[in-house]
Amino acid sequence: MISPSLKTRSKGQYRLISEMLLFLIGIMITSYVIINFNSLQTGVNNMATRDQMENVIDAVASAIVKVANTDNSTIRLVIPGIVSGNVYKISIKDQHGLFFGGIINVTTLDGAISVERQLFNIDYDNTISSNHVINNSEVVSSAELIEIRKNEKITLVRG
Repeated sequence: MISPSLKTRSKGQYRLISEMLLFLIGIMITSYVIINFNSLQTGVNNMATRDQMENVIDAVASAIVKVANTDNSTIRLVIPGIVSGNVYKISIKDQHGLFFGGIINVTTLDGAISVERQLFNIDYDNTISSNHVINNSEVVSSAELIEIRKNEKITLVRG
């Protein structure tokens, strides 16, 4: 027969072990929820940043198309200084290929997120220098005001 003191002592050990296991399971569930929430938050932030960059590209692209259809013109455009807490740069480049189009690229300064769009509807017949209508240029968003100029080529500069 088991003595009453031994029986009481083993009950306490089982209870201590079960409480420790319950505590560890709680910690595991809590850490799982925190890790999943952080990854979801990062994904949503990246998606919001891309969407905001797409809006900036739309504004710059429409201004470039307007400037391309007139001679010796300038359009000033107000852009947001930061997008989702990130400073970014806008660059335009001439692209050689089937359509001879230009490319607008909006990239965060650390290069983590980048959005690119090809330019169409630019008149190449009224340019002087061998079908190159876009002067490769870039502007950092901290300017918050950019100018899109067209003399011989389309250039993006701080406003």
